[in-house]
Parts: sequence; structure tokens; C-alpha cells
Amino acid sequence: MSGAAVLGLAAALVAAAAYGVASVLQAVGARRAEAAAAPGAGAAATGLARQPAYLLGVVLDGAAWLVSLVALRTLPLFAVQALLAGSLAVTAVLGARVLGVKLGRGGAAAVGVAVVGLALVAAGARPGRPQPAPPGTVGVCLALAIALALLAAVPAGRGGRWLAGRTGALVLSTAAGVGYSVAALCARLVEPASLLGLLAEPATSAVVVAGVAGTLLYGRSLAGDGVVVATAALWVVEVVVGGAAGLLLLGDGVRDGWAAPVLVGVGLSLAACVQLARPAAAASPPG
Repeated sequence: MSGAAVLGLAAALVAAAAYGVASVLQAVGARRAEAAAAPGAGAAATGLARQPAYLLGVVLDGAAWLVSLVALRTLPLFAVQALLAGSLAVTAVLGARVLGVKLGRGGAAAVGVAVVGLALVAAGARPGRPQPAPPGTVGVCLALAIALALLAAVPAGRGGRWLAGRTGALVLSTAAGVGYSVAALCARLVEPASLLGLLAEPATSAVVVAGVAGTLLYGRSLAGDGVVVATAALWVVEVVVGGAAGLLLLGDGVRDGWAAPVLVGVGLSLAACVQLARPAAAASPPG
């Protein structure tokens, strides 16, 4: 493995750890915002913005995302997304200590399975730059990013049952996963020759809009006790949607002879995410 690939792998692992810590901080802030809001109002964006823990989590999220860009320069999108999904294990372990969200039976085993799966993905990824995306890809990504931003702007309580409770957490975190996938896809497409060139690229606009929308949507999904559930849904979407986009649009691939191990690794990672999202694996204490 080349030095650039090793650097990309290290960057992805550091970003995963930071994302895991950030998720717990945002969950703490989201709970406090919901507790301070009027009954039934939920944790709106304005309430979240007044919570130091949430803001610190957002800052750490941003730092993790910047570090992940280093990985996206050299590693396939599916590999980076799968490695970043390892943050769920960090979230699960810290959530048990900070939020009282118990791992439950099978939780610890799922964390171990995730580690094995991610190791297979990392070993089989083929480093390299992406091929040019089909025409119109960035435009579609920007339109989708704007739509997600509009969803994030829907006031709490206006989305009905689709944006409330457990269903709302899954809808919002799934939408956040799509937003982060769009941001990652466009980040891998950016080829700036200078700072001005970076700012002028349409893909940069899509990265910013999709990233901000994803952050807001994910923050709102954490208001209840389902931090692990929301994070699991987020990463399943990112691995599946982001990975598929990289394979189909950017020509991402795996090392010769590693297709089966990588497929097994992705499957193990997703299975671990689903296991951690089950009520028995992520049960909150009564009261």
C-alpha cells in the first residue's frame, strides 16, 4: 500500500473516531434543547443552536469531515464510507457511558463484527483518483442538496408523524445520510487548481449545501433516546448510497482478488449497524 493510501486510511480512522464523539455530544445537546422547548415542539434548529454541547459536536463533525477529505483523495468512496461507519461503534460505547444508552445483548459482539468488516474493506480498497463523472451529475447533486436543505428547514411539529418520534428519527437520519453521501461524492469530484478555483467549482457548492443540510437533519434526529438507531440508519445509507454512487459514477474499484472479501466486509459492517440499532442492542434505561 502506498504512502498516500496509508495516509488516507489513517485519516478515515481518525475521522471515524471524531464522528463517534461528535454524535454523542450532539445527542446531549439535542436532548437538552428538546427539554427546554415547549411541549411537542421538538428540538428545532434554533433550540439546538443555543446548546454548547451540540455546537461543540457540530464543530467536531466539521473537523472530522475535513479530515475525511484527505481519505477521499486517495481511497474509493465505498471504502471511506464503510470506514467512517465505524464511528457507530464509538457512538455505542460512549453512548452507554454518557447517555445511559445500554448496548444490551449482542451489542459488544456487533462492535467486534464491525471492526472485522471494516478491516476487510480497508484491505481490499484500490487507491486512486476517480474517473470523470457523467455530465449533469453535479447539477443533480446540487438540486438534491437544496431539497434536503428545505426539508431541514421544516419547523418542528409541522412535519406530522413523519418527522416525529422514532419514525421521524429514522426519516431525518436517512435524509441526513443522503446529504452526507452527496457531499462525499462531490468532494471526491473537486479538482481545485487554486483557492479561487475551489470556490468557483459547482461541486463545492453542492458539498457545502448538502453537508450543512445533513448536519441539521442529523441533529434533529438525535432529540430522543435513539442516538444509536439514528446513527446506524445514517451510516447504512452512507455506505450503500455513497458506495454505490462511487462504483457506478466514479469508477471506484477493489484490488484484484479482493471483490469477495470486500463484499463480505461491507455486509458485516452493515449487519453490525443493524444489530446496534435493534432495541435489544441499544435499549435506553427506564425513566
